[in-house]
Amino acid sequence: MKCNQTFEMTKKIRNTIIVILGVLFVYSFISLTVSNSISKDYGVDFNEKRIELGIKPLTENWTLDSIALQPPIAGVMCFPSTWRTTSEYKFLEDKRYCQYWTNRNKDTSIPYHKSKIIYFTESYWIWKYEITLEYDTYINPNSELAEYEELEVSTHWWSKEIYGHLAHMKNGEDLLIDFEPNRSMYGFEKSKVDKILKQWNLK
Repeated sequence: MKCNQTFEMTKKIRNTIIVILGVLFVYSFISLTVSNSISKDYGVDFNEKRIELGIKPLTENWTLDSIALQPPIAGVMCFPSTWRTTSEYKFLEDKRYCQYWTNRNKDTSIPYHKSKIIYFTESYWIWKYEITLEYDTYINPNSELAEYEELEVSTHWWSKEIYGHLAHMKNGEDLLIDFEPNRSMYGFEKSKVDKILKQWNLK
């Protein structure tokens, strides 16, 4: 009797382990499939949400130059992917990536939209996938005060807030002409971003 009970218990444990391993295998396969497609989700396919928020979408004139793995602790620099490896992350730790997009069809004699950087998180846990930040860079080559003006616009997707920073560049340095409005942590708010883009005929 005891022998039969032990056998049945062992069988149940074995079957439970097989089921758990099967579920983990299927989930891992699904997670890997999602991982391989996530970059596309935040590219052109994400344009509808960009338009809803009032930021520039990606078009057929844009090229995805690179998808770079970020270090576990980093700022908002889009490092080349060859600098980093997944070994820098702990087991099952969420990984941070950035996409670097450039505008192939631009007239550099007038104000233009130069580049877009998209930051997103990839996780083993599918529900933790998310887009976090988006940076758009606009250039005005016709500045009266400097060699050119550079407007950097950051979109914080977790809060749906948009901020801008305007630099007047000469010899690779910001002349800090518009320093006061840029002194807050994120720069000036969306209303001024829109005003500048309208002045540059980009909105």
